[in-house]
Amino acid sequence: MNFLACEGDWLVSAEGVPTCNGSLVSLTQQEMQDLNGSALTWDQVSELQSQTIILFATVFAFLILKKLLK
Repeated sequence: MNFLACEGDWLVSAEGVPTCNGSLVSLTQQEMQDLNGSALTWDQVSELQSQTIILFATVFAFLILKKLLK
């Protein structure tokens, strides 16, 4: 399977038609995987989600304490 990529920016016209303001490039599935070699593993995703939830809970608790102490 091949994928179509743009060596520039994708633009969308008023009619909703996507256009490439650079040159179009055809990439194979292997080339796409090579480009995404730095993608996160599922373990990293899980760890990042946990840390994000802890951050939001900490900020939420801080805001509640701030409001209660006014």
